[in-house]
Amino acid sequence: MEELDFQGLLDQFNTQGFERGEQVVLGHFGTVQTLLSLIFGEPVRVRLVDQQYRDGDILRTVHLVCGAGAVCHATTRIPLAKNRPDILRDIASGRLGLGQIVAVHQVPSRRDLADVGRSHHAFWRSYTIEGPELRLEIYECFPRQPFEEAGWLRGENEGVSP
Repeated sequence: MEELDFQGLLDQFNTQGFERGEQVVLGHFGTVQTLLSLIFGEPVRVRLVDQQYRDGDILRTVHLVCGAGAVCHATTRIPLAKNRPDILRDIASGRLGLGQIVAVHQVPSRRDLADVGRSHHAFWRSYTIEGPELRLEIYECFPRQPFEEAGWLRGENEGVSP
């Protein structure tokens, strides 16, 4: 795992006005499913919405869901040529989250945060997970409402900028 530039990450979050709860989610690079289960106090499941093979890639869309409903919408581009066959088999099965697959196969990997953003209704990030014979390009969007209802974020009228 590569060393992260924590100060740079904090500076970026503070400059853009991210709340602490948003920072924790956007800056977390373990399995998102585990983090969300801890936030919502119940297991979060991966629900495969769509998975297609197109132009040498797998394009995958999932929702991470719990009693609060969908708490994350994720889309991923998975280049077939840059991923091991055993990883591709687990991805094709659609039963596990990508972070779980990386952990199960014990692939040494690094995560590179490419972009973060926020609005009144959601906050999001895009990043890559890379390692030996592994490349996942992930975009995750987190709707604010379930996080506000869980007390993880302030409500919309409590200082969120557009």
